[in-house]
Amino acid sequence: MSQAETSVQSGSFFSKAHEWVAQSLTQQNKISAYLEPLIQMAVPGWTTEAIRSKVIQVRPETNDVYTLVIRPGKRWKGFTAGQHLQITAEQNGTLQTRFFSVSSAPAHFRKTGLIEMSIRVQEGGRVTPWLREAFAAGGICNLTQAEGDFVLPAGNDPVLMIAGGSGITPFRSMLSQMAATGDKRDAHLMFYVRDEANALFREEFEKIAAQHENIRVTFMNSAEKGVFSAEHIQEVCPDFVERKIMICGPTPMIQLVRGVVAEQGVSAENIMFEYFGAAPIELDRADAKDAYVNFEKGGVAAMSSAENPVSLLELAEQNGLKPLAGCRVGVCHQCKCTKKSGVVLNTLTGQYSDTGREDIQLCVSVPVNDVVLDV
Repeated sequence: MSQAETSVQSGSFFSKAHEWVAQSLTQQNKISAYLEPLIQMAVPGWTTEAIRSKVIQVRPETNDVYTLVIRPGKRWKGFTAGQHLQITAEQNGTLQTRFFSVSSAPAHFRKTGLIEMSIRVQEGGRVTPWLREAFAAGGICNLTQAEGDFVLPAGNDPVLMIAGGSGITPFRSMLSQMAATGDKRDAHLMFYVRDEANALFREEFEKIAAQHENIRVTFMNSAEKGVFSAEHIQEVCPDFVERKIMICGPTPMIQLVRGVVAEQGVSAENIMFEYFGAAPIELDRADAKDAYVNFEKGGVAAMSSAENPVSLLELAEQNGLKPLAGCRVGVCHQCKCTKKSGVVLNTLTGQYSDTGREDIQLCVSVPVNDVVLDV
């Protein structure tokens, strides 16, 4: 038997042994799911999954929006236009982690090795103002691989993109990619902005639309036109019922648009949406109300009582779901999942989450208001 063959067989044996130990201890194939949080106690910022990356530039876009220009590490696999990723950086010994959409195109990454994330500074937020200052002169961060299903539908069906505020970022990625690759599908963007000063990427979008007859962009000034309405969509995009409709923005806007287009005859399967987090909500637990929790994958909706709150893990189990769980005290991280929207209280740290998409641990999270979970 050759040395190479011996190496392969040995590697196979140890790989299987590692997997068996991991499953025995943690119910997962990766023992790092159990060890990682323990190691982080000694080495903040250490992680097996994240990719060490370099922030090249912080570029101002408006008074309260900036773009991080990042060179991902070599292990980063790229992304599909519309996807998001997790960025982690160390702030005074504490890891700060947030999800943001990639706002640049995959074609730009392949050409330059760089990606961009455009971020709105949340009033009262802990992280978004700090990131801008922390990386003003560049620096090191950790990125996860890109993920998410909010991408252009397969095929050539026409699409209507409806964005509000910083919810424009995945659409910037999509339209830039369409322009770069010569995608001929018909795409129309309705972009709601507070006023002209907040019309993000106006020149860029207008240039794309001018050079590609299949792409149209309409800026909707909310100060003049008000919020989204049936009259708006009928006037701007009369054939909207025949299109795939993609929505991204603040939660109230998404709820409004979904309701209006459904009333206008758009079927649920033709509506795609992704929530974009707003500012953190400073809530006193005494002020919390009964919360509606939507376990999306499980197809279960449950009510959490403010008078007798339980963890999201307990609530899931009370309603017949069996999410993966280990220690149940916030150590092993096996019950980590993605919160799509809503505010939860971390009973381990006493901190409230932001309102948008982020990873949480079911066993130490209590809903404070309505929550949507990818569980």
